Amino acid sequence: MSALRRTKAPSAGIGHADPKRLLSLHVHRPVPGASVVEVVGEVDLCTAPHLAEVVEARIRSTVGVVIIDLSRTTFLAVAGLKVLRRMQLLAQLFDTDFYVDPGHSHAARRLLELMPLGCERPGAATGLSPVGVPGQRRLTT
Repeated sequence: MSALRRTKAPSAGIGHADPKRLLSLHVHRPVPGASVVEVVGEVDLCTAPHLAEVVEARIRSTVGVVIIDLSRTTFLAVAGLKVLRRMQLLAQLFDTDFYVDPGHSHAARRLLELMPLGCERPGAATGLSPVGVPGQRRLTT
């Protein structure tokens, strides 16, 4: 069963300021052992820490695969790219597979073409690209 959960940006007192609600993160688990973080909106200097917090929690959990779905991202700043790179390195430490699916987002595709991470997997978030999941043959939705 896929659980869709909408996370809200913490208040500015915790260190994450997003008063205009420019970023929304949706986390779901399409299959056991895999977690997909759907990024909706803008990832910039103000919203990147919230993305880091949510993704890091998934990497530190018991899932074996974390996929970042950027298909609904309207703006991706270098601060967001730095977060994705840090999370990629953290995933290696935790022996978690980490993929970034740019989807059809022009902003994400453009930045990832200029500065590739090496973990881009178009179609991974929607099950179009095969991803090995512990205990599963391939990720399907």
